[in-house]
Amino acid sequence: LNAKSIDITSPEHLLQKIAEGKSRRATEATDKNGVSSRSHACCQIRIKGSKGVLTLIDLAGSERRGDSLYHSQERQKESAEINASLFALKECVRARASNSSRVPFRNHNLTRILRESFERDGARLCVIAAVSPNATDTEHSVETLRFATAIVGTDSQIREGETRIVVPAMKTFESRDILSPKQWDNAHLKRFLAHKKMDRVKLTDKHDGKVLMKMSVQQMRTQLFDDKDSELAKRLFDILRLENDKIAKIQRADRIKLSKARKGQS
Repeated sequence: LNAKSIDITSPEHLLQKIAEGKSRRATEATDKNGVSSRSHACCQIRIKGSKGVLTLIDLAGSERRGDSLYHSQERQKESAEINASLFALKECVRARASNSSRVPFRNHNLTRILRESFERDGARLCVIAAVSPNATDTEHSVETLRFATAIVGTDSQIREGETRIVVPAMKTFESRDILSPKQWDNAHLKRFLAHKKMDRVKLTDKHDGKVLMKMSVQQMRTQLFDDKDSELAKRLFDILRLENDKIAKIQRADRIKLSKARKGQS
């Protein structure tokens, strides 16, 4: 796999080498993330005189098919490869957890690196999942947690309750019913664009806020403007994100007010 083994002389030296490896990591901008990891990062630490090994893996983020719908062919190929490697990892961990006689670590380079962890008795696994506090990213946070539980084999313990609409009991505060751009239907989107005097945007019935929020400036330029105007495409991209940030700020303020109102009545 063209990996290097280096003798480390101090904690500072170790951090320097980790930073050096991080700088070589493949990253690209996607429609969802400005800096998206397009490769996994692996660091194995062995202590001389000991049989123990600490393997640190920072996984590239998996992407749902809907999020990569407007990616280039190269980005879609990368997403497929990342998802395939994550599936191979999940299968290996599950095989190990079920005491299977065969762990399919040869299915991917990622799991080949982890072969020793799968075969050695007493090996331990810890999974750290990063989620977002932003309400507009709830779907992605839930998917991240589902993936993490699937890796460690505890997905059978997940219980999802019924969706509940929480209505504030206090009369001192009433949350505003506002929608972020990702929640806009076609009609709402058209009203917003008319208000912003963006009458040159060519929308079809399939276009809604969620679709446009996934588009890059280049995709907007080629798909939404007959004259492929770069400046208008950039303006459309910016006003949608400014509106999204404004709504998110209002929603956060409402949540804070609601929390304080509840504490005041408790």
